Amino acid sequence: MTNPSFHLFQLQKLDLRIDQIATRMANIDESIHQNLACQQASDSLARWEKEAQQKNNEIFELETAVKVKTIKIQQSESALYNGTNKNPKELSDLQKEIASLRSALSSLEDQQFSRLTELEEINNKLSEAKENYNSIFSEWQNSNQSLLLENEQLKKEKEKIISERDAILGQISQDHISLYEKLRISKNRIAVASVEDESCTICGSEITAADIQKARNSMTLITCHSCGRILYTG
Repeated sequence: MTNPSFHLFQLQKLDLRIDQIATRMANIDESIHQNLACQQASDSLARWEKEAQQKNNEIFELETAVKVKTIKIQQSESALYNGTNKNPKELSDLQKEIASLRSALSSLEDQQFSRLTELEEINNKLSEAKENYNSIFSEWQNSNQSLLLENEQLKKEKEKIISERDAILGQISQDHISLYEKLRISKNRIAVASVEDESCTICGSEITAADIQKARNSMTLITCHSCGRILYTG
């Protein structure tokens, strides 16, 4: 049976590469998103989109109010002219109500026209903002093409490594995995240290011949007496 330190050492190599990939991808992401001109163009576009939406909401509310007033005027005029009401005072009140409704309707229509004019100006600004953003974004894509390509390659490499990692995990006991993960956290990501020239390659401490023999042949994990990392003799 293969010494468990062998699988853990292979696992560590994969994990260290995953760490390197994660760091590089984070750096690429930061470089890409630190483009000030692109961010400013995006912010401007978002601002005009928001203003256009708000203005459309105002226009919709005014359209609804205009419809309500128009229906009310039609109802009042029908009551005034259908001939069923003969009471002079009530007819006079209806005339006053219709005049008031028409005045209110005229005011709403003026507001509606004003908002439509404002919306037209906002849409012009929005179109300019979209054109500016698309131009800057296209330039950004071209200038960052190499970074985007590298990022895509790193993603594929990471997927491949994760697949290899899963295969190795299936050959390691849960107890050994738990110890490895704990050491990864406490030992700056280096849980397994190889032994060269009878010394720990991480801390430099001398490893006894007996411990080297145990690390090579035992199914029990042997750790460095100085740094506490799992020893791998190769």
